[in-house]
Amino acid sequence: MSKKNFTAVITLVSINQLSYVTDNNYINNIIKKYNIKILKTNKLSKLVKDFFFKVDLITFKNLKKAFKSHLFKGSDICIQENKYRKKKVIACDMDKTIINIETIDLIGEKILNNNKIAELTKEAMSGGINYNSSIIQRTKFLKGISINEIKKTAKYIKFTKDADVVIKTLNSHGCHTMLISGGYEIFANIIGKKIGFKEIISNVPISKNGVLTGSLKGSIVDGKGKLSYLRKRIKTLDVKKKETIAIGDGQNDIDMIKYAGLGIAWNGFPKVKNMADVLAGYDFKSILYFQGYSREDIKF
Repeated sequence: MSKKNFTAVITLVSINQLSYVTDNNYINNIIKKYNIKILKTNKLSKLVKDFFFKVDLITFKNLKKAFKSHLFKGSDICIQENKYRKKKVIACDMDKTIINIETIDLIGEKILNNNKIAELTKEAMSGGINYNSSIIQRTKFLKGISINEIKKTAKYIKFTKDADVVIKTLNSHGCHTMLISGGYEIFANIIGKKIGFKEIISNVPISKNGVLTGSLKGSIVDGKGKLSYLRKRIKTLDVKKKETIAIGDGQNDIDMIKYAGLGIAWNGFPKVKNMADVLAGYDFKSILYFQGYSREDIKF
């Protein structure tokens, strides 16, 4: 962005009328505080509204801080430059983003009957311990478990509401949809294909005769790994960095969230929220509304 004025857009996505009215008023008050003139507004859905305005970079950054620091109850809010709003590549985390749980923890709970893995996962996702050493350590716990036994636990996984709708809609508009997970391909392939991602990337546990050895194959899909896959795809598709979006919740999502044109923390840990452009967690369809898609564009 240049130091000159540019067109920006604030998008309000609310889950109920009360939140919509309250947060619509908050946005209008913030706009008045900074003496901003609204060019136009646009309703994308009943409880979704765009505010378009001209702004300089310093004011834009101040607005961004104001929205990130305000506790919205029932609304997802995004402020961004209007140019390149519709993205051509999305990089999406799996555990606690596309689905409701950490799949590695599921194995510990349902098969090993302990929470040792979950404790390591929480520390890794919050940035308390190194992700690489954590995933290596957690994988060692799985030695001797059959792949078929792990697959049976997939029935306990619940998808984030409308995650499939978001990916289906983006696919239909030519977006390259990537599921980039630090979890295992045993789950990622099942989940990724069911949701409809065009590309699925994850860690590969080594198995022998259908039984896990406790080791991983190849390089680990950690934070740097996720970013590397995103950058590689951007290059092969000849897409601008600003035309990308990344979404996740944990420490190993920070690199791709910081790099993407729009980085979203979905119910993220504090460190992730600090690094993201946008905080969300109420409506997964916000990912579409933030890009300017209306309800009529969505493929239910």
